[in-house]
Amino acid sequence: MKTLKINLKPLVILLLIGLAFSSCSNDDDVAIAKTTYQVTINASPSNGGTVSPQSGEFEKDQQINITAIPANGWTFKEWQGDVTGTQNPIQLNVNEAKTVTAIFIRDLFYLAENGVTIKAPDAAVGESGIVNGITYTKRTADQITPENAQTTCTTGIVNMSDLFINDTDFNGDISHWDVSAVTNMYRMFYKASSFNQDLNNWDVSSVTNMSFMFRDASVFNGNISSWDVSNVTDMNYMFLFATVFNGNLNNWDVSSVTTMNEMFRNTENFNQNLSNWDVSSVTNMSEMFYDSINFNGDISGWDVSNVTDMSYMFWEADAFNGNIGNWDVSSVTSMRAMFRGANSFNNNIGNWNVSQVTDMTSMFVGATSFNQNLNNWNVGKVTNMHSMFSDATAFNGNISNWDVSRVTIMDGMFSRATIFNQNLTSWCVIHIASEPTNFADLSALTNSNKPVWGFCL
Repeated sequence: MKTLKINLKPLVILLLIGLAFSSCSNDDDVAIAKTTYQVTINASPSNGGTVSPQSGEFEKDQQINITAIPANGWTFKEWQGDVTGTQNPIQLNVNEAKTVTAIFIRDLFYLAENGVTIKAPDAAVGESGIVNGITYTKRTADQITPENAQTTCTTGIVNMSDLFINDTDFNGDISHWDVSAVTNMYRMFYKASSFNQDLNNWDVSSVTNMSFMFRDASVFNGNISSWDVSNVTDMNYMFLFATVFNGNLNNWDVSSVTTMNEMFRNTENFNQNLSNWDVSSVTNMSEMFYDSINFNGDISGWDVSNVTDMSYMFWEADAFNGNIGNWDVSSVTSMRAMFRGANSFNNNIGNWNVSQVTDMTSMFVGATSFNQNLNNWNVGKVTNMHSMFSDATAFNGNISNWDVSRVTIMDGMFSRATIFNQNLTSWCVIHIASEPTNFADLSALTNSNKPVWGFCL
């Protein structure tokens, strides 16, 4: 029988090699377990800039370079915390948990968040600064001229009234102006007949007076649709004779405005929807759309309950035929010439409460389309009806029930009202002894339908 001999030497060698590899693997595991520390890296203020790298865990004894990156309009000032100085970038040795803060300061002159407005709240008048390669100087209102307006910083100015009055050649780009402190813009662009710039980024939230602001700014049609006019109380004559203007103003908050007389007078191009306007504080709308020949915007839902004066409101507003029959006009005292020459107007206003009106002089003169039933009107306080329906060539509405007992003037009331012939014999005209001058000249009113003068039947 043969004896089997086994050579164990190769097996021993393989076992020793395996043990060696196992030992190396354990050594590697020990080497990977590095020590780390938390490093907190801040920017102050947070909108002043950013830092790189961000906060995180870093290995012990690691050298990291920290960079401060200022935002537009800001400058890096210094490091504070576990490392100090003004060097940027700066090196930090991570030998323990550390906190580092980059301090940023505002530039004297800087660009606001809207990317347009130049501000300099900390600069003194006369100081200058560079923004986007342009040198701006902080000035007071009386230092501003048409020549330097485009490089002026206006931060802090409160009163801009009459600023460009009669500057007929001025058309400078002043879209960058900071008007956030301005309260008065009275006559600011009055007769600035060449001015036409985009002012939509202006912060006018502090302004209370915009009366006459664009009067006779005859080519102005700049964008001002986003203005916050919530504190404005006076818009009298604001766009008077701004003949080209046709801007969208529907989102304006006009809830504080009390006077709008002649606001759009002679704005020959204006025809915008104003349905969102809250005019509940307005008391004066006289001549508001006077000769605004293209206006036919939606104003049907306006709350005019506090308005007392609507005289000349739609004088020769040739295109206007708005549905205003539901207006609460119960506070109005004057409707003098309200629809005079409003050639297109023929909406039903028969349910209006006109009980406080005292003056209806020339109310429908030349309103050549108007023919509505006004028989329910309470005109008991009216004293003047001079030329009320003169040249109202379509009018033949029933007004036989009117209480005209206080009326003292009816001259020309129906002159050239070529189809009017209603029975007025029941009218109480005790204050008018005889037929007034031109009462019904060239009208269709027959003698048998005229009032009995001097009597109250």
